[in-house]
Amino acid sequence: MNLNTPKISFREKVGYGLGDTACHFAWDLAGMFLFFYFTDVYGISAAMAGTIMLVARVWDAISDPLIGIIADRTQTKQGKFRPYMIWFAVPLGASLVLLFTTPNFEETGKVIYAMSMYLLLSTAYTAVNLPYSALSGVMTADSAERTQLNQYRFFLGFIGMFIVSFTMVFKNNLIADDVLTYAQSIDLPQQALTYIQEHNWGEALLLEPSGQLKEVIVQNERSAFQFIAIVLAILGTILLTVSFYMTKERISPPASQKPNLKEDLKNVFGVKAWVILFVLGIITFVLINIQGAVINQYFKYYVGNENDSTLLYSATTVSLIIGVLLAAPLTKRFEKRNVYLVCSAISGLLTIALFIPGKDDFYMLHIINILSKIAIAPTIPLLWSMIADTADFSEWKNNRRATGLFFSATTFAQKLGGGIAVGLAGWLLTIANYDGAAVQQTEESILAIKMSFSVIPGVLYLLTAGLLFWYKLDDKTVEKIKLELTERRAMES
Repeated sequence: MNLNTPKISFREKVGYGLGDTACHFAWDLAGMFLFFYFTDVYGISAAMAGTIMLVARVWDAISDPLIGIIADRTQTKQGKFRPYMIWFAVPLGASLVLLFTTPNFEETGKVIYAMSMYLLLSTAYTAVNLPYSALSGVMTADSAERTQLNQYRFFLGFIGMFIVSFTMVFKNNLIADDVLTYAQSIDLPQQALTYIQEHNWGEALLLEPSGQLKEVIVQNERSAFQFIAIVLAILGTILLTVSFYMTKERISPPASQKPNLKEDLKNVFGVKAWVILFVLGIITFVLINIQGAVINQYFKYYVGNENDSTLLYSATTVSLIIGVLLAAPLTKRFEKRNVYLVCSAISGLLTIALFIPGKDDFYMLHIINILSKIAIAPTIPLLWSMIADTADFSEWKNNRRATGLFFSATTFAQKLGGGIAVGLAGWLLTIANYDGAAVQQTEESILAIKMSFSVIPGVLYLLTAGLLFWYKLDDKTVEKIKLELTERRAMES
């Protein structure tokens, strides 16, 4: 261990960030498209899709802390956390492919399969992403360096999100020729053929009421989603391997520390700043995922052009990349907590404003969305940097370090929030009589989709801003803790 907290090289920061590119391949394909895939392609109800995702989050209540506890007690020549990127890269990729595979089962069998595969993906993702996230807390003891490290992480992670955001375009391009060939074979009118060439499936289906064309589209969509999952799984496995070889762990627990799970749990929940971040994390991932769950439905049924969802995904990702780059300069001038609070409040108001655009207000919709995402982006690396600060605070106060446990509870908050969001979205749409097999939706369904896309996540953003008034671990205290821990580690070495 280097006690002088050296600067992390550009090469190592990039290497660390590539691990998040891989994680985003798996998590964003599920996060952006699984709800749509389940309801409109796989063929189960919105309520059941939401329930499956919520059940997976209940499982995370067990698996996330368990992986964190195991990782904290892992001892290898490569470190505590890095080996997990190698050990579980292939299982993560395989589970992604299986999740986007449609078996020839009856409805009950399909539900069981979907739940099993989503639980498998969630577990494999935890086994990779939790140790990967904790790795940033042991690569350096410098809080500013951690912020930069997480800035690189999310910059490159959002590159992965950007690639995934084109899934609908990839999917539509993959199926268009086969669907067009079938449409010509049953002598559909020229207008229907034009709609198919434009990937405007909804309008094409209105001109072929028998249901045969819809079945052909769905069958082709199933194959396309599976192919996309295979490609992303292979790329993700390669990038996790590269990330493993380009990073290094430098911080170890105190030499005198003995395993004591009860003491570690007491210490984690005894840090008020961490508890606030834990609750904030749940709310944050609820709002992110409830909006993400309905984006495809928003464009398919409200705007009337499914392909436009790709433009929103792409603009969102570019905005997040730009906004993430603001994290380091903002925190050099202002307190991290204050940056987080103000950014959340601004983004909340802008997200609520997304309810205003009509289906033809193209520029208004995208300008509001871009501004809201630029506003919130600096908070993303800050959250993980602040979690590492709370782990340092606990070590400073209790002379025990449990980095994996601190990060495991936070990744659990991430996935619990996602499960609650998709479950909530599924139930809301079901109450509003949403039908994924329908060509058109009711006014109540459209209203539920719009509320889930704008007002509900916007209000939750404002709630996270309010929570931060109780966060008291300021930058001056963090710097003092870093210096004292460095001295303490030097005396123990």
